[in-house]
Formats: sequence, structure tokens, C-alpha cells
Amino acid sequence: MKVLKTFGPLSIAALAICVLSPSSAIALTIINEDFESYGDTAALGGVWSLGDGTLDTVNGNPGQSLDHPGTAGSFSGGNTNSLSFAEINLGPGESLTYSADIFDDGSIANNRTTAGIREAAGANIIEMGMYNSPSHYAYRVILFGPGDPSWVAFSNLIDDGGSPIDNVPVEGWHRFQATITDSEVALSLDLNSDGNINGTAVVPISPIDLGFDILRLGGPSDLSSAGGGVKFDNVSLEFIPEPTTLALASLASVWMLSRRR
Repeated sequence: MKVLKTFGPLSIAALAICVLSPSSAIALTIINEDFESYGDTAALGGVWSLGDGTLDTVNGNPGQSLDHPGTAGSFSGGNTNSLSFAEINLGPGESLTYSADIFDDGSIANNRTTAGIREAAGANIIEMGMYNSPSHYAYRVILFGPGDPSWVAFSNLIDDGGSPIDNVPVEGWHRFQATITDSEVALSLDLNSDGNINGTAVVPISPIDLGFDILRLGGPSDLSSAGGGVKFDNVSLEFIPEPTTLALASLASVWMLSRRR
């Protein structure tokens, strides 16, 4: 192969240094869903397990989105839209970052609509979005160990200029993110998805089995939302392997390139 001829002793050593550098951690994309590839709700349902969700072909961030009305009855089984993936079990030095954009029409603080990640068996539940008690932008991190917070509102919110603001509905697309390690869940809220973080929280965890295999968009635990629905877009899940494992695997690839040359 012609590309192999570009690897001399010096370039191989330079590549090895890059591989071993802590700043060269590589995020592996597990899910990158912008809802742009679907022609209609039926096509969306071929990938996602839909409850009351439908494809919105006009109102996205930008483009298309998943529309969720939030109207199903409690625990009806119809108020959650889910996507399963091969189970990821986090070990020391590894992390998983989950994020989603949620549109809030800003009209009422009585919503119960979240973006969640969990183990389908009913463990390791993380949900973030809108909740009515406490209201409004909130999260829960449960079933990891004793003392897990059930529902907590984002506190100490600031506007993009750094001034304190109340936790009240804000019209627009908001980005919620959770970065999970084997010891904590770090959450953030970016109002208007403009790159400025308006709220953060860190929850220590001590799981026995830290596995995840399903995303859920809609009513947390299938709850209804008296305050109406929302839209979801730009759902992302990224995994960062343990650095030493990644470095060894990459160095093995470099060695193989050298041998083949």
C-alpha cells in the first residue's frame, strides 16, 4: 500500500509520542442522531422504538427533530421513545458523554420531559430536562448506590453574561449534557445551545455494575406531562476508552505498520 511508504523511523516515533500523549484521547461516537435521515415517522420508527413520538420535519435545531407531545397517561408505556445500543460498561479511566437538545416553548413550568440514559434492566438511571417538582430544569441520578439524588433542580444558574438568573422556563433550544465516569456524573445546562454553560452539577456515584444500553426521550418513567410536550434534537453518545488501553492498541497498530513496511 502506498500509504505505508510514508512511515519512516522518525515518523513512526512521532506517531507513538502522539498516541501516548494524554491530550490525544479519542472519543468514539456511539450515537449521533440529528433526525435528518428520516423521510417520515414510519422511517423514524424503524430505528427508534416510538411511544407518542413523531417526526417534525420543520422545527429542529436545525432541520428535523423528534416531537414529543407529553400527553400519555402515567406508566402507559406510550410516553417514552427509546433507542437501544450494545451495552457499555465503564471501567477506571473511561468516560461516557451523553447530550441532547430539548426545545422548551417557555410557556409553563409544569413539564415532565427528559433525555435519559440507563440500563434497560432498570439500573443506573440518569435523566435531565424539565421536571415540575422541583421545577424547572432538573436532573436525577439514581440506582447507582445509596444517597442518589432523585430530582434536583439546577441551582446557581447564570445568564450568558455571568449574572444569576432564576430557574424558570426559557423559550428556545437547550443543550443538556452528562459526562459519566466510574466515580461521578458531571451535568451541564446550556440555555439556547450557544456554547455558554448556564448551570452545572456533579453527583458522586459508587456503582456495583456501571452499565448502559438504552436512551429514552420523553416522560421520565413514562410519566405524563401536564405542561405539554417538547422536541428533541442532536442526541449524542460518545465513549472515551481508558488512555493506557487506547495507547497500547494504537502502538500495536504503529508496530504493525513498521513491520509491514
